[in-house]
Amino acid sequence: MGFSELFWRDVCRVTKCLYAQPLFHLFAGKMSTTDSFLKTEISWEDDYRDRVNPRLITELMHRCVPAVQACNWQVIAVEEGYAETLLPLNQATTNQHGTHQAALISLSADYTGGMAIVSLLRGVPMAGIHKCSTKEAASLWLAAMNVKYKSPSTGDLIGRCRINDINRDKILSRYSQGKRVLVTLPVIFESNGEIVAEAEMTYFCQPAIQLLEPGKKTSTLFNQKIKASARMIAGVRAKAYFTENGRNYRVDSAHTEIAAGPQGALLAEKLNRALPQLVEMVQARTQHGEELIRAIPRLQQVVNMGAGLDMRPFQLQSAYPNLTHFDLDLPEMLHERDRVAALIPNSSNVNRISIPADFLNDQVDELLLKNGFDPTLPTAIIFEGCSMYFSSEINRRMLTAMGNLLRHPDSRLWVDFVSESVFNGQTQIPEVLEFLARMDDLGEAFVFGCDDSARLSADCGMQLVESLSVREFYNRKGKPSQDPVLDQYSFSIFKQADDQ
Repeated sequence: MGFSELFWRDVCRVTKCLYAQPLFHLFAGKMSTTDSFLKTEISWEDDYRDRVNPRLITELMHRCVPAVQACNWQVIAVEEGYAETLLPLNQATTNQHGTHQAALISLSADYTGGMAIVSLLRGVPMAGIHKCSTKEAASLWLAAMNVKYKSPSTGDLIGRCRINDINRDKILSRYSQGKRVLVTLPVIFESNGEIVAEAEMTYFCQPAIQLLEPGKKTSTLFNQKIKASARMIAGVRAKAYFTENGRNYRVDSAHTEIAAGPQGALLAEKLNRALPQLVEMVQARTQHGEELIRAIPRLQQVVNMGAGLDMRPFQLQSAYPNLTHFDLDLPEMLHERDRVAALIPNSSNVNRISIPADFLNDQVDELLLKNGFDPTLPTAIIFEGCSMYFSSEINRRMLTAMGNLLRHPDSRLWVDFVSESVFNGQTQIPEVLEFLARMDDLGEAFVFGCDDSARLSADCGMQLVESLSVREFYNRKGKPSQDPVLDQYSFSIFKQADDQ
């Protein structure tokens, strides 16, 4: 509810739209404990103009929370530690008596108190509101509320929240150190000169990069975000199909609809409206990876790096009853994967081995070998939607580790890449620039791209078998496209080097 909704805007700002399992790269740019998370060098005047002025904040809030747009709720004044809002008395906000709905007063209270906190965090973009990356953003969500309604609201409702000096110091001190803030703030509402309601609103606030600290228990919000991202990708896959000999075939079958659930279907629909090319990319990579799996003779093992809610193991069960699937992911995501699997009939017949993994720190080949993987058997390794969010160093380490497992001549590694121009800002193609601007709206920043997968594979001890862009893939399928954005995303297939 409330500011927590902002954290989920469109497709969950911190989650990674291009890939099946999010957030492995969350710590790649993690700040040290000696850095401050506040940008104190920015003046209040500049911060007000660029981040928290009422007109800007109202526009951003209307964009990310349709409910407040329908109500024409507005921020009308902002100072450091103070916010003032307006909930109009109109058709959308009133009940059968022509007075404000109590629930909408509570909604306004949430955002009024939240905006007061936002005003204090000088220079810090708010995840879900501002364009931002995980490294620089603040996370804010409502933990509890207590609203006392004193009288009916019969006119435009003014909400005010002013943070006192004690709470101000607490918020600034803890946030600047990267610590979680838990604070209760008063919000007062007046209409026609009378107090209509008084609220006590309790918020959590912390730097987004601190949502998961290595070695510590993960937060509930982090766990929910990675699940939402996986459900969204499942929702996109649930509508994917390919055409062959004039017939349409589902890629991930009904299993993916179960994995997506209502939330995944909704997020996929939002993603399709915001970035239809991204949906095309996800569907193309799903089909291409599927084709690789089915093309390997006598296939016996499939490794899914960042498994998320990829339902291929269940879809492939009838054609490959003796196939062993190795699913690597964060422990929280594997738990969700098991929950979804339990909803699928006969899922216990699928031979799945779940391996908790942190790609930033674990040696994935060692993890697999310790859990029964046999590198001498025909194998497909799928490394989907991750490379663009890891540094070059991490990518090379992981690709080398996976290449070490391709000891059978028929074994293959599938990887997707964005082009170098996408992440280094060198492209001048208008359609690509617009696509990147929309990705920026989602708070996503690529940190790695590859234009020469043959050289990369050689550096990692492998040999390139095939590389093609999404546009080339669709052209091959008889679905020609002139969209240059589809040239910026490609699939590569590797095998062991001939001299090994």
